Amino acid sequence: MRAPEHGIPFVRLWRRSVGVIVSGVREDPDFRALALLAAGMLGSGTIFYMLVEGWGFVDALYFSTIVLTTVGLGDIAPTTDAGKLFTTAYVLIGIGVLVAFGTAFAQRLIAQSGREHRRR
Repeated sequence: MRAPEHGIPFVRLWRRSVGVIVSGVREDPDFRALALLAAGMLGSGTIFYMLVEGWGFVDALYFSTIVLTTVGLGDIAPTTDAGKLFTTAYVLIGIGVLVAFGTAFAQRLIAQSGREHRRR
């Protein structure tokens, strides 16, 4: 028998986070633009690395994600000059986009939590 999911903190946070993103995309044009820009950054990086570096989808998405989140594990790296130059611009632009999206997301999450707390 499964434990009730509503009582597990991670599950509650995950559901609330997804709800904040979905409602933000529906209701707020600025949030929608940031979400699309963040998704576009991941998508464009993934496609670029697949085409230029010859990586498979998973490796290209993985590298795009670790670069934009500044994790930078160093297990794979671009080998072409075009890949290295793209990565330089991708990092400088993409980190700003993800920080802006993360900030907007956190603000919406905090505002929603405040509204729920006031209702109690």
